[in-house]
Amino acid sequence: MVFPKENEDSDRGTTEKRSAYPFSQATEAETVAKVGLVNPALVSSDWGTGLAPRHMDDALPRHSLLFLSGPLRIAGHQPILLDLRLMESWQDFEQQLIAARPEFLCVTAHTSEIEIALECCRRAKRVLPEVVVIAGGIHFTMYPHLGAEDRSVDFVIRGEGEISLPKLLRDPAAHPRVFWGEPPDLDAIPFEDRELYDDYRDRTRFQLWHLETPTVDLLTKRGCPWQCRFCCGPGEQNLFTRPSSRHEGVRLPTFRHRSVENVLDELDELYERYEFKSVVFHDDQFVIRREWVADFCRGLRRRGHVERGIQWWAASRSDIICAHPELFAAMQDAGLRILSIGFESFNDPMLRWMRKGTTRAQNFDAAGICRDLGIDIFANLILGMPFSDTKWYIEHDRESMAAIEEIRPRYFSPSFFSPIPGSWFFDWAVEQDLLLEGNAAAAGSRRPEEGKIRGVDYRRLEKMLGRYRRMYEPHLMPKRPLRLRLTHFAEKPLDEKLATIKRRIAGFLGEGGDAQ
Repeated sequence: MVFPKENEDSDRGTTEKRSAYPFSQATEAETVAKVGLVNPALVSSDWGTGLAPRHMDDALPRHSLLFLSGPLRIAGHQPILLDLRLMESWQDFEQQLIAARPEFLCVTAHTSEIEIALECCRRAKRVLPEVVVIAGGIHFTMYPHLGAEDRSVDFVIRGEGEISLPKLLRDPAAHPRVFWGEPPDLDAIPFEDRELYDDYRDRTRFQLWHLETPTVDLLTKRGCPWQCRFCCGPGEQNLFTRPSSRHEGVRLPTFRHRSVENVLDELDELYERYEFKSVVFHDDQFVIRREWVADFCRGLRRRGHVERGIQWWAASRSDIICAHPELFAAMQDAGLRILSIGFESFNDPMLRWMRKGTTRAQNFDAAGICRDLGIDIFANLILGMPFSDTKWYIEHDRESMAAIEEIRPRYFSPSFFSPIPGSWFFDWAVEQDLLLEGNAAAAGSRRPEEGKIRGVDYRRLEKMLGRYRRMYEPHLMPKRPLRLRLTHFAEKPLDEKLATIKRRIAGFLGEGGDAQ
């Protein structure tokens, strides 16, 4: 197996140790500006669920906001968290805005959150007309016109903001309304400012799988070099880019890795603050540079984390596991307990259609390697995906589900195929008129109970999933409580309500039963 080559933009890192919190808490008199940081996560979570979390989507902080908070504090600003999961309603959001009175408001958005994010911008302008609203995140990066054409949005930062956001706040008049953020050296920016959440210590006690608490989660890299057709970019390649040195106006994907010492320094500081017992590495793919992973495992032992019994969760691919079982043995020896594997399918034609780069045989072999090493498997599958002829074949999904029953992973996470904007499959699904509704936000959600594709019999899929839900509860992604789903539905505009009802009816009927 040849690993994808690291590109010229990869950070080699530095060995100089620095504090994760080099900024002091500025007093109100010293503050240059108050900056609201908005988390609009009401799709994967809901109003108030962050106050008493039941699922990881309710509990975990938003990494992008934590990365922005540190540079803002260093520049003398006062970041103010406005996380909708910690509020009860839109009225609560407006009241907190009025009480905080930020001069700037930064709103990030995944695709599934875009309408909620825009609603945040509009309500902010309504109650605080002078606030400068800045939109960012993956969806505004791909579709900046959504911000540029909305009168409630003053600026759109595409890509990364750690360097460019403080520059914008210092001199807004010197910046165009829409511009690309400067990609930072990942070893030069502060560690995530977890103190943005004043209850972060309590959040570390939220149980993630069977990992012992307290638990912290972090990121070691940005970008992914693989080319899966279902992935946005793919591999976040729409978000993490750099300008081409040869062609003006052209952006090129950039994959960057923090240095081993930089990540270890952050773990040391987190341990000093929270005495964590487990770590979740939330990178899409943890194993990209083999040498980095090997050095990291040695570093965990050198820094005392292995001796402390620290356990960790990470993600990888079956082809990488098969090609380098000795590396995963070293990872297990360094504390790896749960490995998330993107099997996606156990049907070879489907895997080729996905351009996953793996095979059914490799999926089984990878599961066997993990089982032999004593590593618990977190298995990921994509169900309800139409084939190249645009038809959905339930036999493909049955083959994958039978494989799950044979492998019997400790954790199982199925999702219904979602043609995410920015992916190859989204453009293909639009061209083939396969979307049940033209709502890009709906396409960006991957929750199992939501169907998106014409011709897929979601009743049959739900029935097939039923027995596996009983086997794997509570490890399957749970549905949101009915009360919260109904509340969220009631707050939608009438046209969105009608579109949702139409989509649910079409999914229930399987669009006339044309599934093969």
